[in-house]
Amino acid sequence: MNSKSILNLYQNQILNKIAQDSFISSQFYFTGGTALSEAYLQHRESDDLDFFTYHPFDVQSILARLTGWAKELGYTIQSEFIDPTHIYFLTFHDGFHLKVDFARYPYEQLSSPSQFRKNLKVDSLKDIAANKLITLTQRLEIKDFVDVYFLLQENSFWNIRADSMKKFTIEIDPYLFAGDCMSVLEFQFLPKMLKSLTLQQLQQFYRDLGKKLGKDSVA
Repeated sequence: MNSKSILNLYQNQILNKIAQDSFISSQFYFTGGTALSEAYLQHRESDDLDFFTYHPFDVQSILARLTGWAKELGYTIQSEFIDPTHIYFLTFHDGFHLKVDFARYPYEQLSSPSQFRKNLKVDSLKDIAANKLITLTQRLEIKDFVDVYFLLQENSFWNIRADSMKKFTIEIDPYLFAGDCMSVLEFQFLPKMLKSLTLQQLQQFYRDLGKKLGKDSVA
């Protein structure tokens, strides 16, 4: 796990507050694209902070803590609920916006989370990979294509697919996924990268992957 942070000042401030708070850190684990880059790959910049828990949780206790830190850290807060995620939009004194998500995620983790900062744990690489692959079948965002690209440098589509099926009991159809791969051709920009990758390289990778999966599916 990486010791050098890719996060900015405000992300680190909020993450440290959460890590120091026993109520939150005992219930939630850090996950998503920012966790993937911060704790494991350090491949791109990422904006949102995502925290999942398997169990129901007290929403008001989360809001009370975020509100309590607002004066010290210098931000205002707005909230929104899009089932199952409670979303908090923090606006800092210089205009920087940070989105912090807390959600109940009722899926058993494939591997135990690792200790990350103080009492806060981070989702396993295996779990984040399974989550990311299933996400690509549900939405098509460039950041997810980038994340899965780097995950597939270390693992195979078939291994991650098997993990996704085990975790979500949803079978990813390779032929349909091949079609999803071609959606990467619609994008014109990458997120801000920390590791070398061009849009052309990303598109060629998914073009090749899509063709291979499509061919294997009808063979």
